[in-house]
Amino acid sequence: MRRTVITLALLGLLAGCTGTPKPGATPTQSPKAGRDAALPGFAFAGCVKSEEGRELGVPGLTGAIMGKGDRAVVFSNTADGNGCDWVEYARELVAQGYQVAVWTYGAAGGQPERSAELKSVVEKVRAGGAKKVALVGGSRGGCLSVIGAAEIQPAVAGVGVLSCAKVYNRDQPTDLAPWTAKLTAPTLYVLGDQDPYLKAAEAEADLAAAPATDKKLLVLPGNGAHGDGLLNVPEARKPLTDFLNRVTA
Repeated sequence: MRRTVITLALLGLLAGCTGTPKPGATPTQSPKAGRDAALPGFAFAGCVKSEEGRELGVPGLTGAIMGKGDRAVVFSNTADGNGCDWVEYARELVAQGYQVAVWTYGAAGGQPERSAELKSVVEKVRAGGAKKVALVGGSRGGCLSVIGAAEIQPAVAGVGVLSCAKVYNRDQPTDLAPWTAKLTAPTLYVLGDQDPYLKAAEAEADLAAAPATDKKLLVLPGNGAHGDGLLNVPEARKPLTDFLNRVTA
């Protein structure tokens, strides 16, 4: 009997290691636990220290607002990501005088629920003094940022889209066309030409349909990084930072 229990336990552990990431998503980055002075109540244990920010304060969501200032960036995650994915880059922006929001999606819901959550997070940074707000997202979060840029009023200052085009959620596709047709904010699309989940032609079509006059597509040759993974690529990170500095100036 004891041998049977042990065998079943081992099989359960092995089964938990065989998952594969969903299309359009990057694997969740597990937060490093055990760091001192983690922000109380912040779900991504240890990746934001208490002296770095304050709790997001949106019912049903977990996250943090880091830094202070009249310009802000709100990050939105890949399908399986969380706010920790952006914290290292957020620190760089905070040092430049930004207010930055990192957060994770609610427990249930689709595009309408995610859009409502994003709007609530934007309202929080505006309540914290932000006059100009830019949206940045990776993969599904990039498409959510496009939707937010088309819907949220007062209008956002700009949108940075890392590895997303054409549809929100490729598992259950929602065509982005109704939102790209209303996208007037300055827009930067960034993707690698070896990205396994989307093609540059899709991003080109998105931008062609958008009425925005300030729009750019940056395709990185020979690069397969996806979503927030592009932050590790200098050829993507610097243009994104330059874009944010320009549209929030």
